[in-house]
Amino acid sequence: MIRLTPLRPAFPKMWLCLVCSGLFLFLDGCMQPPLSVPPRRHLVKHTRVTPEWLRKTRLDEKAGNFSAAMADLEGARTIQEKKYWTRHILREWSLFDLDRALALQKSGHAEDAAFLLEEVFKRSPEFLVKPPASLSSALFQDYLMGEIGKNQEISALQQMEMNSLLDKKRKNEVAFGAYLHLTKRRISEEKFHYAMLDLKKALALNPGSPDARFLESRLLLQAKKWTDMGYQAFADQNLHRAIYFWKRAQEIRPDDKSLSENIQKAKVLQEKLQEIEKETGKSSPDSRPHTQ
Repeated sequence: MIRLTPLRPAFPKMWLCLVCSGLFLFLDGCMQPPLSVPPRRHLVKHTRVTPEWLRKTRLDEKAGNFSAAMADLEGARTIQEKKYWTRHILREWSLFDLDRALALQKSGHAEDAAFLLEEVFKRSPEFLVKPPASLSSALFQDYLMGEIGKNQEISALQQMEMNSLLDKKRKNEVAFGAYLHLTKRRISEEKFHYAMLDLKKALALNPGSPDARFLESRLLLQAKKWTDMGYQAFADQNLHRAIYFWKRAQEIRPDDKSLSENIQKAKVLQEKLQEIEKETGKSSPDSRPHTQ
């Protein structure tokens, strides 16, 4: 304690130095120039300029000039832009024509409406699988019947199954019309076997149809004619000709057992006559070429 006594007078001086130093530092800070505040940034609003080709495309589309709108797409800058707007315009075009087709159908112009709907499906085939809400079942049925009238019966049946627009009753009507039309066409082409097959399908859908029954009577009458011509040829000992006519009759009446039996008998007799020819060296009347 005695040794620290001489240091006591130095403490007040030290405190005074510290206070003075702090004061000088404060005053020095006050004398410094203020920091410059950066200028406030103003946000610049960038406006997107619509390309001329797109502006024209939209105007033509709005006016219903879809072909002109498609031509405007030649000015597109990228392939992606052109594809996108092509799909868009084609869909709008198809929806526009679909509304026109509905108006034609309501006014009694079913054939014109069906023709316009055909153009819609050519332009937008996806409408067959996912039809828009504006496509009515009645208009779709008229279109299918129009396709049947143009000998596109199988195509009409396939398109009918691509969506659920038609109920069971309407589907039966379309299928019956397709098979009946096919029967008529097969008869005109003399494809009687297929004609009878198609007619059976038509009769299964509508057994009481007068048109179907009339076609059935025509086919059965043709089968009877060929059967009688076969018997006449058999009586004339022209077995080739008899077999030919009985086989034609069999195209229409494949379940007729008597025709199968007649053909078999004629073939057996034909073989016997051929053996006789070999033994005697004489030709039989059956060797003559047959004609209708």
